[in-house]
Amino acid sequence: MMTRKTRLALVGILALLLAACGGSSSNPTVSMKDMRFRQTEVHVKAGQPVTLRVVNQDGYAHAFDIDAFDIHTPLAANEVREFTITPQQPGRYDFYCGTPGHQMAGMVGVLIVEP
Repeated sequence: MMTRKTRLALVGILALLLAACGGSSSNPTVSMKDMRFRQTEVHVKAGQPVTLRVVNQDGYAHAFDIDAFDIHTPLAANEVREFTITPQQPGRYDFYCGTPGHQMAGMVGVLIVEP
């Protein structure tokens, strides 16, 4: 029989694994660390509300931008922001860090909206 402490530890490990994979399709997480997005592909479903959780794990500022959804926001060091969107059209939508020089350094990814 599993103890309560063991169950809590397993739930914590599962949450970490989901975050590392970008979370579920309805609430994906995009983390920024070391001038990179840890999740360079995020998959969601068309027509379903999605809350993107953006986590800046660096000790300096970044930005999170998706032109197709008119999201352009700065993130302070270690800041967490959430954005809720309902993508209607399947497709590939680029996201990037709009802080000068960061996109060119490789801070890019793609939001893939599936039918």
